[in-house]
Amino acid sequence: MNLNKETMIRKNLAMHNKVLSYFTEIVHEESIPVNVDIGSRYVDGNGDTQIDVLLEYGEPDEDCVNEVLTRAINVAIEQWK
Repeated sequence: MNLNKETMIRKNLAMHNKVLSYFTEIVHEESIPVNVDIGSRYVDGNGDTQIDVLLEYGEPDEDCVNEVLTRAINVAIEQWK
């Protein structure tokens, strides 16, 4: 019996479509251990496409996933300047 089961984190987020694109690109290129489930899309009040996303990853990978999300947001912001 394995008593050291990893705690899984599940986060439901709404992401701008460009942020999600950069996020998934980084995840694939760097083999980040996160499962990305893409849900429904909708247009927000500013006319931007938002996408519902479920992220699932192990608790030990939380800092890594947050760092990748931050990088994706920063790249998207740089593209909008």
